[in-house]
Amino acid sequence: MIWNVFKGLALGFLLFIFGSILWHLFETSHMKTVWVNSCDGAAGQSLKALSKLVKNSWFERKHNDVQVISDGQCMFYKFYQKPGALYFGQDMASGHRVGVAMTTTELHQFADTVSSHTSFQKMLDYLAARAKTHPAPAHKF
Repeated sequence: MIWNVFKGLALGFLLFIFGSILWHLFETSHMKTVWVNSCDGAAGQSLKALSKLVKNSWFERKHNDVQVISDGQCMFYKFYQKPGALYFGQDMASGHRVGVAMTTTELHQFADTVSSHTSFQKMLDYLAARAKTHPAPAHKF
């Protein structure tokens, strides 16, 4: 009798741990952290990581995020598939961010054409110029 109760508790605990791990994997499947030695030239590398994250996504999420970190946060990408918007900047609180309208196909094409050693400022300049003709659609973060 006591042995059956103990087996039930042990099995329940193992199922809880397994379920918790699956939930964690599900909740973090849309985020990726890219660690770099230097923030210089990491914008292209992290854009390619975002494209790969979106392409290999097994579940369509509200958004996909890539954070680039060296000693501190260098930059971020945030891509919303439904309205078709790509956001890029240093961090969410700074004024150095830009949003452009971009579909999933355009994101993959853009990531394929950009050099892996593209700097933050070059990427910011390119996306700011594109934002003038293709501004990001209005939606909530």
